Amino acid sequence: MNAEHQALLAFERLRQQAFICADIDALDVMLASDLIHIHSTGMVHDKAQLLAHLRKMGGFVSIDRDALRIRLEGDIAVLTGDTRNTVRSLQTGKVMVRHGFSTQVLRRTLAGWEIILSQLTPYNS
Repeated sequence: MNAEHQALLAFERLRQQAFICADIDALDVMLASDLIHIHSTGMVHDKAQLLAHLRKMGGFVSIDRDALRIRLEGDIAVLTGDTRNTVRSLQTGKVMVRHGFSTQVLRRTLAGWEIILSQLTPYNS
C-alpha cells in the first residue's frame, strides 16, 4: 500500500470518529462546502444540513467498515466498500444498523482532502 492510500485510510478513520463523536469542527474541515450527502434512507443533505443533523442526533453509535477499495485519479479519490452504521433514531431512540455499500468521493485541495460526495446504499434484507 502506498503513502497516498495510507493517508486516505487515516482520513477515513478520522471521518468515522468525527461522525461517532459528532465533532462538528472536525467535520466542517473534512466536508467540502459543495458536499452532497445521501443517507441510507435516501434523504439528501448539503453540508450545512448534514452538520445540523449530526448536531441534533449527537453522533453515530458506531461505524464499521470492511476493507476499502481506493481508486485514485489525480486529485480525486473514490473510496468504496461495505459499511455498517449503527445509529439512534431521533424520533424513538431505537438503535438501528444501516448496512450497505458506501461510496465517498474526495477532492484534494491545498489544505488536504475533503469529501464532496458521500452515499450509503442499503442492501435489501
